[in-house]
Amino acid sequence: MTALILAAHGSHISPHTAGLVWSYVDQLRALGVADEITAAFWKETPSLHQVLNTVISDQIVVVPVFTAAGYFSQQVVPAEMGLTGEITHRAGRTIYYTRTIGEHAYLGQVVRQRIEDVLTTHQLDPQQVAVALIGHGTPRSPESRDATHQQTQALQAQNWATEVVDAYLDDEPHIPTIYTRTQAPVIIAVPYFLAPGSHVTHDVPAALGMPLDRVSAEVNGRQIYYTPPVGTDDVICRVILELARDTGLPFDENPAQNQWRGFPQAGADQMLAEVRKNGIMRFGQIQLSQSEVKPLHSINAGEPLGHPAVLRQHVREQPFRPLVVSDDLPGGWHLPVTDPEMLPSVVETIYPGALADWAANQTGQFHPGSLEAVSQRQVGMFRDIHLMPVPAVEDAVNTICGRCVRHATWFYQQSPKDTIPCSEPCNWWMSRVKEAIAI
Repeated sequence: MTALILAAHGSHISPHTAGLVWSYVDQLRALGVADEITAAFWKETPSLHQVLNTVISDQIVVVPVFTAAGYFSQQVVPAEMGLTGEITHRAGRTIYYTRTIGEHAYLGQVVRQRIEDVLTTHQLDPQQVAVALIGHGTPRSPESRDATHQQTQALQAQNWATEVVDAYLDDEPHIPTIYTRTQAPVIIAVPYFLAPGSHVTHDVPAALGMPLDRVSAEVNGRQIYYTPPVGTDDVICRVILELARDTGLPFDENPAQNQWRGFPQAGADQMLAEVRKNGIMRFGQIQLSQSEVKPLHSINAGEPLGHPAVLRQHVREQPFRPLVVSDDLPGGWHLPVTDPEMLPSVVETIYPGALADWAANQTGQFHPGSLEAVSQRQVGMFRDIHLMPVPAVEDAVNTICGRCVRHATWFYQQSPKDTIPCSEPCNWWMSRVKEAIAI
């Protein structure tokens, strides 16, 4: 069996960052390119550290969904997933780690199309236009600028505009320098980001001096056109497949007739057996049967939902729930079950990554970690977070973990069988603690 995992950043602020990655997952599942296809995130679930436990395939390809090779792709993802290089052999499995999608030549085509669309729509003279390609960048990893800078150099060589510059949200040259480094009366600003998240919708426009809800504006006496980010095109899925196929594995397309196909399979058989045995099963805040999935304690049937993307949007974005296992699952819906085999996929959509841990706990094979182990694995801001005072840890477990459908096994070191265990503090927990306590 073969699994394809998209490794990405995620967000505590916007549903669009992970939402775009999940849309890629949906498209790839529909193409039927692998037995198991999922995503993993630094800030959301399933976590980068735990996602390998959710798949049962022995051939696994991890594609980092970042615009450039840098801090996250070179340090965070390998550390969290335990990768030793381009190929990692572990416990009878082979794990391939590809280049980032931002390093693929196709992204250059998307950038050029963004520019051409603005030139054509507004009938602009390229000789009166400056292009600014805006990347994220970070002082922690100079390589994070490389992809944006290389795209800038390619545009300069192709004479797409009278001036072409690069600028960065979190590195030099910073975004406001665009106005002093160019002279053309018109500027086309292209965000070299993969998702319309908070950086694209708020941080970059703010740095440009643009109103947040506008795609064009006059700033500093210059006309600015702000394009969509490069990562919203369907071509990204093709880039992902090209990178995955570079491993030598085929990833042939076999379009799925079943929209619930291609999900992680760890724990699926155990869940199906449980439902068939008992008729009804509770999992977190949902109730499963062979004919329906619905929120617990639903007063009425509510809106029928039938597609993974629609279900995911309903339970995650209305309102945005950065911690999908929090105890505030939206109600007012139900999902008719046409085939019991789809039940594990439904659970995986609502609580990604949780089914594998539940199943391991049922058989006594769940092994919790610890705050210290997570802290020492960190390569960034959460390093040494285990040094926080014990009373502060206990308070955070009560206030944060107490609002989660998972049980903090990492703290208590064991969990009852009827619960969903949690092997380590999540990014949401560490972020909330970091905000509250100076470590």
